Amino acid sequence: MRRARTIPLAASALTAALAASLAAAAPAAADPAAPDTALAGFHDQDVAWAPCTEAELPGLECADIEVPLDYADPDGTRITVAVSRGTATDTERRRGILLTNPGGPGGHGRTAPLSLAENPEAGWGLGDTRAAEVYDIIGMDPRGTGASSPRMNCETDPLPFHTRPTDAEFSAVTRAAIDYQRTCERTQGDLLPHMSTANTARDMDVIRAALGEENLNYLGASYGTYLGAVYGTLFPERLARSVLDSATVPEGVTRDALMGQAPAYTANMDRYTAWLAAQDDLYGFGTTPEDVLETFDDASARLREEPLGEDSRLPGYENNAFDMDLGFHARFQASWDLVASFHWFIVNDEPLPEGYETLSVAHGQVGDIMTLDLQTAVLCETEWPTRLSVYREDTRVYREEHPYGSGAVWAAPHPCGFSTVDRPEPAVDTERDGYPQGLVIAGEFDANTPYEHGAAMAERLDNPLVTVAGDGGHGFYHSFGLPCVRDAVDAYLVDGEAPADVTCQGLPPAEPAPAAETAEEFARDSAEPLAPLRLPVTGGAGV
Repeated sequence: MRRARTIPLAASALTAALAASLAAAAPAAADPAAPDTALAGFHDQDVAWAPCTEAELPGLECADIEVPLDYADPDGTRITVAVSRGTATDTERRRGILLTNPGGPGGHGRTAPLSLAENPEAGWGLGDTRAAEVYDIIGMDPRGTGASSPRMNCETDPLPFHTRPTDAEFSAVTRAAIDYQRTCERTQGDLLPHMSTANTARDMDVIRAALGEENLNYLGASYGTYLGAVYGTLFPERLARSVLDSATVPEGVTRDALMGQAPAYTANMDRYTAWLAAQDDLYGFGTTPEDVLETFDDASARLREEPLGEDSRLPGYENNAFDMDLGFHARFQASWDLVASFHWFIVNDEPLPEGYETLSVAHGQVGDIMTLDLQTAVLCETEWPTRLSVYREDTRVYREEHPYGSGAVWAAPHPCGFSTVDRPEPAVDTERDGYPQGLVIAGEFDANTPYEHGAAMAERLDNPLVTVAGDGGHGFYHSFGLPCVRDAVDAYLVDGEAPADVTCQGLPPAEPAPAAETAEEFARDSAEPLAPLRLPVTGGAGV
């Protein structure tokens, strides 16, 4: 069994600490479909492809593409967007480029053209899908992220995250958020107004033109679905086929959308605790879901007072990490045997078996897969409440009713609440007017982007919907995914069939097994790099 390469929600939670609303929008920027004469120099630039120098991008070509920092002033400051390319393997059937985005906001995307089977640490790879046969897969580090230049760097510590913060912790988060926003505006004030979804979409069109393509095809996951919808809204004549995988709401990454995550995690916890209660003879967590929750609450309280020691495989592992892991794990019913084993060792304060530290998504490192400062900047393009009383009340409700998974992270204050940045334009109101129907994918038990979010996106764009029933995954189109999903996407994206509504059944709940027995199996399977994934690959970070 191979370690899942998941992007921890906890990572994005580190940036979530304060609440706010945006400054009043200034007059809109120049027409996004500005005459080619204004951007001719960018559209006609020579793209110097060369072998990527990074070890994590084997076999790919890389390039830097120049774009304006401010599209209302294309003669002003220039920045670069780093892209990668995996060329179509069937050149006779090549049908253009497939530009991709893994989500975030802030996710680094240049691993997208890799083969996930050959490069298991890629995180999100499309190189072994049928799409790679007929498309040049284009990965992109969006403006302000990864290898793009300049990269957003607020020169401040990540924000703390608390799944069930005390009143004192609420105050600490508030102070940290104030300090973060003030520092970020001081160090990155010239960049912040221009770090937006709309400008990233405009960068995508410069990439299209610079590569000599009349149009582009698009595959985005999580937040990347909103980015794709924005591109289609701004450049409908340029968008051909589009797949929006694990779609968020068509309004973008709003606070309301983020607040919807915690109840979705709670619903998954209800399913997981019921399964555990039926297996009390194996795990001993309790004979009812309520008893199981009490067992977990007790373990969380213990870890608050006594985090795991430095000699542990998870040094410093504490209550917030445990709460986050529990909620995340509860989504994946096909892996409940594995995660129940992990939770058994934590609950019983037993040493973790070798390799089990990889199952903690809350202890993941995100510096090489996403830029958190850019994520916060983009989140500020939508309005957040300005009154601390709103956050205080929401936090109290969420820490009691939804403490697992994202918990009260998005209910707590956020740095955008203290923003004084003058945004040149509001967030884009998406629509589909002038480009073909695409395909939207949504998982029934997805907690990053709950099912109703994907359904709302499909309705807004009048796109068919692939429903993944009984599945908590996030980012479904990849070589290890469900054949039903792959077939539906390939039929549309590769074979050119009209997209259609489809329901795909996810994997059934796992067969229970003793914790120690599961640990032994995990140790054996971990030695097989191509073993089936037990936890799904995720296509995005945070959203």
